[in-house]
Amino acid sequence: MKHIIATLLLVFSGASLLFSEEIHMLYMAQAGYQPADIVRCADQFKKKTGINVILHFAQYEDQYNLIQESSKASSAKYDIILLDLIWTADFAEKNIIEPIPGYLKIQVKRGIIPQIYRAFYYRKKLWAVPFLANFQLFYTNTDLLRKAGFNHPPASLEEMVHMAAIAKKKGIIKYPIFDSFKKQEALVCEYVWVVGSFGGNLMGTDGKINLLTEPNRRALNFLAGLFKNRLINPYSLKSEEVFSAEVFTSGDALFTTNWTFLSGIIMNSSLPISEYGKASLIPAAENKINSAVKTSTVSGFQGLTVMRNSRHKSSAWEFIRYLSSPEFQKNHLEEMSVWKEVWLDPKTRQKDPDINLKKKQILGVHNRPIHPQYRRISKSLQNWIYRALLGTVSPQNALLNAQHEIDVITGLKRHEK
Repeated sequence: MKHIIATLLLVFSGASLLFSEEIHMLYMAQAGYQPADIVRCADQFKKKTGINVILHFAQYEDQYNLIQESSKASSAKYDIILLDLIWTADFAEKNIIEPIPGYLKIQVKRGIIPQIYRAFYYRKKLWAVPFLANFQLFYTNTDLLRKAGFNHPPASLEEMVHMAAIAKKKGIIKYPIFDSFKKQEALVCEYVWVVGSFGGNLMGTDGKINLLTEPNRRALNFLAGLFKNRLINPYSLKSEEVFSAEVFTSGDALFTTNWTFLSGIIMNSSLPISEYGKASLIPAAENKINSAVKTSTVSGFQGLTVMRNSRHKSSAWEFIRYLSSPEFQKNHLEEMSVWKEVWLDPKTRQKDPDINLKKKQILGVHNRPIHPQYRRISKSLQNWIYRALLGTVSPQNALLNAQHEIDVITGLKRHEK
């Protein structure tokens, strides 16, 4: 009998080695840390722990629906997902994702600045481990700038307009500014940092979206004015971030804003822009520079989290800790790390000459509204901001209409005066 039991134990032990635990992860195919690097990390994790990580790569546009489908199964198709910060409240309310465990929360709060990890807070819980610290910077073609008679990037939005107007007047460039104002999420991102440059936010301290504020009015009037005065290329209204980056690197824009990936493109380009492209802080409005507002940007952070219906939560969190670690990010400095210790590493300064600039820029970060209905809110914002930039509706009426629609979406009733 003892011999039979021992034999069975050996059989089951061998089976457990042969059939190690398996977890699945959904990751974005096109941006951030590259799939090949994630695959290598998963292979290393398996050698270390015996846990097999099956990776699924999808385009950003497909991820939301794939996650929703996985959440409806009795057992999650994906144990780990890459979470866009704008989905946090949505997925938390729908009980799709898990809040991060206490030991990871302690590591995050010790090693990452609040401007990053707060983007994944909702209802006093942290729902993801920050993984990608994406945000926008200001970019200048210094060759065109010198031809216009200036030798430094603009220190304020008003100075940017002045420089652009001079460059246009001198015939140096027909449309000095190019940016991403296509009617999609990119448009909301641009609007958020402009509102921040005027000292405001889309969401108040009471957690309610309020577009009828002075910074919102000034921001939309400012953007509409750029189109009206033909300082910004009208094709910006059809352009997303990658095309906008291509326009800048081709030398066809004096100024643009874009995500940090553009810095890497400029640095590695064989075009003249590698010499003339300069990143700097996004300028604030002139009357805000001497106040608390020094600069403004918009977050595009992504985090790693575990689905509520995963049957392998413990292993999933362990892989998240392994993948999101400072050690992994030290070896992949093509993206800005989320960890403070990586910022201070001498190797980071050698690899990324803009690291000090990025550290300053991220302190001025603004998030898009954190709300379970954000996808519907964003569609309304896109529609009315876009129409204001086209000139088919006034900025004031665009904000009034967007506010009314968003009040309906969020169930907020306003008292008419």
